Amino acid sequence: MQSVAETDPLSGDHERDLRRRLDGIMSLAHVNTFHPNAFDWGRAATEDNLRFLSEIAWGAPGHEAEATAYIVKELAQLAEIERHVSATMALILSELPLHDDLGPLSAGHELHHALSCFAAEELQHSNTFYRYVREISGLEPRLSDGLFAERFAVFQEDDHPWVKLIALSCSAYVGESVITVFEHRADHLDPGREKFFTQLLHLHGLDEARHIQVDHFVMRDLYRSLTPAQQARSRVLLDRIETLNRRLAADFAAVVLDLTKVDVNTVPAARTQLEITQAFGARIFDENGTPRTADEVLDAPLRRLISQFSGAGHVHAPERPALQFPGGTTRPGVTKIPDSTAGENQ
Repeated sequence: MQSVAETDPLSGDHERDLRRRLDGIMSLAHVNTFHPNAFDWGRAATEDNLRFLSEIAWGAPGHEAEATAYIVKELAQLAEIERHVSATMALILSELPLHDDLGPLSAGHELHHALSCFAAEELQHSNTFYRYVREISGLEPRLSDGLFAERFAVFQEDDHPWVKLIALSCSAYVGESVITVFEHRADHLDPGREKFFTQLLHLHGLDEARHIQVDHFVMRDLYRSLTPAQQARSRVLLDRIETLNRRLAADFAAVVLDLTKVDVNTVPAARTQLEITQAFGARIFDENGTPRTADEVLDAPLRRLISQFSGAGHVHAPERPALQFPGGTTRPGVTKIPDSTAGENQ
């Protein structure tokens, strides 16, 4: 098998451009971010804020208990997944010096810095989400081990660091895309961002906007530097971690059912979430094995579902309106470059 370095197309001016892009993604990471101490935690479980959770989950107030149980399940589960992403990314970083076939992208600080910021932010998200579910429920919805050892073991085999990183990024990307849809929904229902949950998702999204750009970089620029066998192996690891994450979801649903007597799978938002998650997961690679972004996989039915649920017809990249010409006419097929993309909150 050829090494990454032997087939690596990332060289010369193009490679330097990629390193500059990575540096640019993280250029404001110290500004556009959040810390859990910044929240007014006393507001998290007020009557008004719990009523809003019912609007998020059911589309109307009056289902606060069921909505709270659903949010507890989802964010506790997400906390475990983000903690695993952080640990695995630290593992991958620790393995980089052990390989001499990483290609030109491993030179310099840019990739190491981007992944270090990513890992640190994911751990803080886990911390924040666990605190939030405690605040709104008074519960401690933890599993005995969260399948952590099994999920971590997927990435402890003798695979190339880029193979591991691509599998990890693709797995994280599905969840990041789904919670972005929920961020759009919260903004749609609470455009002034007055509710605690909206603020939580918005501030979380400041970090996630950068993570999504890193994922896009890994899925496109890094993935194509691998050999076909390495690309196939990354998809195998992705399938394994996603299988374990589905087990994790079922285990958390069972824990919350035991604690609250609520079957979270009956909550309307949960059914929509499952449909969106399954679509993203099934379409992240095309028939040729090439990764695709969440916005690239939106066919008309999926776009309609997301639009009706979230009030936005996109996931990470806004739809591009037709270019306006003098006199109010438009030129078919010509679109305006959007003012913002997933990187608007770098």
